[in-house]
Amino acid sequence: MRAIAFLAGVLVATPSSGSEQVVFHRTNFADATSVQFMVATDSAASGQDYDFEVGISLVETDANGSTKYVDPGRHQAQVRCANPAYVGIGMRKFPISALTGAGQSDWKEDLWKMYCAVPSS
Repeated sequence: MRAIAFLAGVLVATPSSGSEQVVFHRTNFADATSVQFMVATDSAASGQDYDFEVGISLVETDANGSTKYVDPGRHQAQVRCANPAYVGIGMRKFPISALTGAGQSDWKEDLWKMYCAVPSS
């Protein structure tokens, strides 16, 4: 089953091909400021603890959609699709409740869904 999820993730997880970055999460604030979380780089994981290594970039826009700030860094994350599913940042592992469908998703769950959720038609 993990191989199927991995293959599905590989088919879905090709957003960083070329130079276009794909927005996987957007946070909107009361003043109409918005922060977009984008996949800057990705690859199959080199270790067995997770399935994907992802570089995340951030962009802040104002109410008119004009760019206010582009984070020059690439924040590294690891994604594990199989149970126990998680997104890892540094030494910390964040469990993914998306598998149980509980609550509103945050950026970590949206990143996990982008790589691990099997598309339905």
